[in-house]
Amino acid sequence: MTRIFAPLACLVATAYATAPVHDGANGSSGQAVTSNCKYACAQLRLTFGSAFHWPQNDNFTIWDAKQQEVHPACRIEPSSATDVAEILNTLVSHWCYFSVKGGGHSRNPGDSNSVGGVTVDLNRLSGVEILQGNSRARVGGGATTIQVYEALESRNLSFVGGRVGSVGMGGFTLGGGTSPFSNKHGWSLDNVYEYEVVLSNGTINTASETHNPDLYFALRGGGNNFGIVTAFTVRTFPQGPVFTSMTTYAANQSDEVLDKVYDLHTDKRLSSDKEMGYDLYYSYDAENDEFTLSGTQRYSKPVRNPPVFAAIDRIPTLSRNTNIGPMSEAVDGTDSMGTTRHLFATLSVAPSRSLLSKGLEIFQEEVENIKHVPGLVPNFISYPLQRNAIKAMKLRGGNALGIDRDEPLFLILISTAWSNSANDADVNRMTENTIKRLNTMATNMGVTSQYKYINYASAAQASTVFPGYGDENLQRLQRIQKSVDPRGIFTSKGLWRGFVKLV
Repeated sequence: MTRIFAPLACLVATAYATAPVHDGANGSSGQAVTSNCKYACAQLRLTFGSAFHWPQNDNFTIWDAKQQEVHPACRIEPSSATDVAEILNTLVSHWCYFSVKGGGHSRNPGDSNSVGGVTVDLNRLSGVEILQGNSRARVGGGATTIQVYEALESRNLSFVGGRVGSVGMGGFTLGGGTSPFSNKHGWSLDNVYEYEVVLSNGTINTASETHNPDLYFALRGGGNNFGIVTAFTVRTFPQGPVFTSMTTYAANQSDEVLDKVYDLHTDKRLSSDKEMGYDLYYSYDAENDEFTLSGTQRYSKPVRNPPVFAAIDRIPTLSRNTNIGPMSEAVDGTDSMGTTRHLFATLSVAPSRSLLSKGLEIFQEEVENIKHVPGLVPNFISYPLQRNAIKAMKLRGGNALGIDRDEPLFLILISTAWSNSANDADVNRMTENTIKRLNTMATNMGVTSQYKYINYASAAQASTVFPGYGDENLQRLQRIQKSVDPRGIFTSKGLWRGFVKLV
């Protein structure tokens, strides 16, 4: 990359004079591009050349349509931690708002595409380097799940990665990282040995169990509140093909399926099979105007029809699609980019068979009110945080999530996709009502949990996420945040205000 050296004032003035004229000097959603960000972009343009992009000449796409609809003042693609440090120094010196994109699976403008500020796109930081006799890998902060799976599979290795190939390593891991491999190896955040992170003062630091241990603790669940992570050193393990089976069931089979799914996660004899994972889905099919119960079985060995699923396999299915192959193949979906709107919301509960049944009823009742929404694809998704994964959370000094229990938790995700901004309020209302009713029911049953998975939380739930980690962890995270970011660059009043904030 070419660096241009000259008196800064002269360079900025020249670059700004030749910069394209932005429409009304505004980003979308009506947020003005400040003079601070204009000058920051001009400086970055001169420094980074072809890695710099004005929005009207940019073919940039991002997963969620709400983020696609906003436009930054400019976008920049660093290729190293040194680049990130230089960019951050420029943004802070000009006091220019920014957002950082890893995989880009956030759902709100400003999370990973800046409204009127600078989008720092880490897509060039996607390398995977295998280390230490195949036991570790250094993964770039902009890598996606499928990129890491594919790189490791060439050596018959894998890592604790996600269920969707386009999900980015950064947000996934910093928030927790549930995985098909979690029953055996824990969550992603408990399988990171070291972070390379650029702090708000532009310094490049490493954090591990023995070096900067407070920052290491904070990055294990603390999200984007401490700096920009440019690389993760992660645990790798031998791994061959995996078994995946996707099944759908008729409505009259729902109770029996829920019985067997509940047993699968609570019966210690079954759940002790660490190779096993199972995700439950209840979805509305607008084309056929019907609700469908389905499940995804996973087994991390190439065993067709694993015995652990024998009971549920005896239930008649409407369809069954089975495959044995690499994990990269199992997560390689067909995500549309920038055309579909998405909303997530979540809660966690102690295992309850009756809550599963009544939860599906609540979800169906609420979805009935918004069937008119074009492109509607709502899902009630549930899977466990298993006992083995909870045990792994105590490794290497423990993580920030505050989960300390002997029994599993059920994670519930309400995930909805739709087409038009005109229906945003409809989907928000359905989601909020569903979560509120589920919370009330869980409280009445005595199975509620204060923990909410940050990567599934809605904007409306953001203020409750970190308090759900417990007072001690919340206060410790806030102290660490202030110590590494005294100017509050990564806070709700700072320069990157997107996602879930500690302060």
